[in-house]
Amino acid sequence: MPDMKEYPMIEVARHSTADSCWLVIDGKVYDTTDFLLEHPGGDDIVVESSGRDATREFEDVGHSGEARAQLEDLLIGTLRDPTPEETERAEDEARKSGEKPAAADAGSAMLKTIAGWVLPIVLVGLAYLLRKYAK
Repeated sequence: MPDMKEYPMIEVARHSTADSCWLVIDGKVYDTTDFLLEHPGGDDIVVESSGRDATREFEDVGHSGEARAQLEDLLIGTLRDPTPEETERAEDEARKSGEKPAAADAGSAMLKTIAGWVLPIVLVGLAYLLRKYAK
């Protein structure tokens, strides 16, 4: 395989729309923009996963060997760690645009997990205990 261009995740994140749709799967960067209309599951699912690592989503679907071969035609490079300058520039852009830093997003994801799974389990447990001991 010829030397592939290396992209930091910061660059991949800039391509998260139907007009410019990049995905990372297993450390490889794919430009899926021209494939969106051909995708059997519709373009929305691809665009939702764009601009980030979509390995889990890709594997969870269980794509065929043919789909994996098609993916190789869309390969544009590999993922690399950002340089300190790129990281600083991305943080500056996030501050200027009012976006939350990635750490804040992680906390938000944790709250969603708690609200989505832990809270219902606790409520079911309480309902069970009330039913069992309220007699």
